[in-house]
Amino acid sequence: MDVFASIFDPHYKCSGCSKTFKLTSKRRKCRICKTIFCRECSIKEKRSGFLSSRRYCKACYSGLSGNLSMLANSQSSILPSHPDSSPKDIENSKINLDDWEVLAIEAGIPSNEVEENKEDIRRVMSLVIEGVAPMPHRESFTIRSHERVELVKRNPEELYQIKGKLGEGGSGAVFYVENKETSEAFALKKIKPKNAKEREQILNEIALTIMSANPNVINYYESYDYNWFLWIVVELMKGSLTDLVLDRAGEISEDTMAYVFREILKGLLFLHRQHRIHRDIKSDNILIALDGSVKVGDFGYAAQLTTEQNKRTTVVGTPSWMAPELITGTLYDVKVDIWSLGIVALEMADGEPPNLHMNPMKALYLTASGVPPTFRNPAKWSANLNNFVNRCLVKSPEERASSEELLAHPFLTNVPENAKELFSQYLNAWVNSKNNRRNAY
Repeated sequence: MDVFASIFDPHYKCSGCSKTFKLTSKRRKCRICKTIFCRECSIKEKRSGFLSSRRYCKACYSGLSGNLSMLANSQSSILPSHPDSSPKDIENSKINLDDWEVLAIEAGIPSNEVEENKEDIRRVMSLVIEGVAPMPHRESFTIRSHERVELVKRNPEELYQIKGKLGEGGSGAVFYVENKETSEAFALKKIKPKNAKEREQILNEIALTIMSANPNVINYYESYDYNWFLWIVVELMKGSLTDLVLDRAGEISEDTMAYVFREILKGLLFLHRQHRIHRDIKSDNILIALDGSVKVGDFGYAAQLTTEQNKRTTVVGTPSWMAPELITGTLYDVKVDIWSLGIVALEMADGEPPNLHMNPMKALYLTASGVPPTFRNPAKWSANLNNFVNRCLVKSPEERASSEELLAHPFLTNVPENAKELFSQYLNAWVNSKNNRRNAY
């Protein structure tokens, strides 16, 4: 996350001009020196498709070689594809052989591997070129969704005062708001659908959030349909797991990790028992609060499995966290969330997911055809934690652990009863420490 706003950190100052940020102002983190800057003191490198933009401070950017621009220009766009694509369609997709061989070699895949692993590379290229498939619906679930979603036809700003922007993503912006009557704080997601199909997907997100009421899933309150926008009011959490990972990677204790993983799995177990797949589990979508709560959020890619289709073939998610079966376009089920959880574990330990800075096509290829990733320094962590991650990152979905099996794993069974209180103390101490460091400047 290169651009972020967190009410954990109200005293940030720009390392370039020393300007103090407002409570919910955006901060830009340089990918090289990892220092915080304002918009004027940073440079944004735009990238297409799956690829999020990159931020650099002016000093680091000026020192980059021309290889950075060459890499950025070589990225392939990810475009929408047909919702009913099947593995056979992917296998027979119209990709010129010479084109994909050249692109694979340019991505850094050795020519001998290109020759030996043509099928894997063809499938990865199908994902890169044909792109993210829209989520299909079954009629019964669509009807049920519409029955559960009540859209208020009025301006939400009559009821809520916008205090600041918390973040912005591909699906819209999220604001920190307060109810004008009660002064209660909420998060307000504002989305402008591009077309009827996208509107249907957003209504699906709302419906899944409504039907997923659980202590470990973000709370939904209400939705508005006003001035061509859909507005979704949800529970305000103090930040995401990303905030913690960016500041404390490698320093987070195993006891803390165990509690966080247990809470995520409790949320996933509830979803999976309801035959729902999240499909975009990553640290950005794991929300935390100072009372020690850990909740699964952002249902933008979530899917409902129906009796007619207990596995799915649509390709969605964020590349670094995507399970192999998602990349290859084969049938998949709730086990894709377990793979993503394993990547989150690597994030907490190492600060980022594997292959994050690699050419995206090569990274996808390695996930699809290579050995499962592991910690950079496995010896640093206990045998139980290593085994827990290994059970998540099994390439075969059939052999990969389920959410229920992982909740019974030895790494999680010794989480103390007061773990939430301990995590709350840890978060509050962390926030106070960060504030004290900033006040010292």
